[in-house]
Amino acid sequence: MVGAAIASTKRHRLVHSVQRVVLPQILILILLAFQIPKTLAMLLLEGKRILVTGSGRGIGRAIALICHQEGAQVAISSRTMSELDETAALAAEAQVAPLSNRSSSSITHNKSSAVAATTTCANTKMNIHVADVTKKEDVEAMVQEIVNNWGGIDILINNAGGAQQQKGSVDILEDEQALTSLLQLNVVSVHLVTNAVCRLAMKKDGRILNISSKAGKVGLENYSFYVASKFALEGMTASWSKELKHKNIIVNSLSPGMVNTRSFPKPPDKKGVRTPDSIRKCLLFALTSEMGYTGHYVHADEFDAVVREKGEAAASQAWKAIDELPFHI
Repeated sequence: MVGAAIASTKRHRLVHSVQRVVLPQILILILLAFQIPKTLAMLLLEGKRILVTGSGRGIGRAIALICHQEGAQVAISSRTMSELDETAALAAEAQVAPLSNRSSSSITHNKSSAVAATTTCANTKMNIHVADVTKKEDVEAMVQEIVNNWGGIDILINNAGGAQQQKGSVDILEDEQALTSLLQLNVVSVHLVTNAVCRLAMKKDGRILNISSKAGKVGLENYSFYVASKFALEGMTASWSKELKHKNIIVNSLSPGMVNTRSFPKPPDKKGVRTPDSIRKCLLFALTSEMGYTGHYVHADEFDAVVREKGEAAASQAWKAIDELPFHI
């Protein structure tokens, strides 16, 4: 009996000692788990190398920031250095502000023709490239610089583009140069960038997302120049999806909807107007989902409607093939 009592006392002391040592450590681990920002455990684009053209402002800036926030290395490009600096500064603020242990941001300028600068935040990097995407030499230098820095590109987002400056009907629009210039920016430049990326930086296993418009699907009165450029972009998207399928490169397009930007200003009280960063869910689905299709397009408004009514599991229902369905009698 005495021996049993002594053994029981020793067990109680041992349990008490373990509790004193182990429980505080468990509590510390739990507290640390709650203190680690959720974004660190849920970064959807961690390790991806992404090029976003036309990312100095508007939709392109929003896309670049979303990708950066999700852990990607992002190369941003525009013709205006000051706008790219603003985008990089916003990325640095968003990344550094909540994490005091992150490294400080630094911007350096290289002497290449596509001027590059970097903003470093722990494991992510943002590179700035001043380039005119309508000029082949700028495009080639930019893509080569990215390859030199990162080894390649996993995702290309063709966002650079412009609006029709003068609207009017076919019997009024006499400046053919305006049409030529718009096609050069909205169509030819997209080919130049994609061609360079496929040759130099994305030999296989990648994604190309062309930022398009509903104007690429329907005619708009008095905007025939812009509509023509977006119909052409949709056609290239569908063609590239077939040409690059054997390399496992997925090619799709995304229409952001009525986004209020400097190039496309909208009345603030107009129904359906949205902010650039409101396309986040649609964008991330396009960049991360294990989609079994290519040569498709999605409209952000329709994507949001499907998710709202049917849930995120049904999000793929918002994607539609660009190619016309076969005709049957």
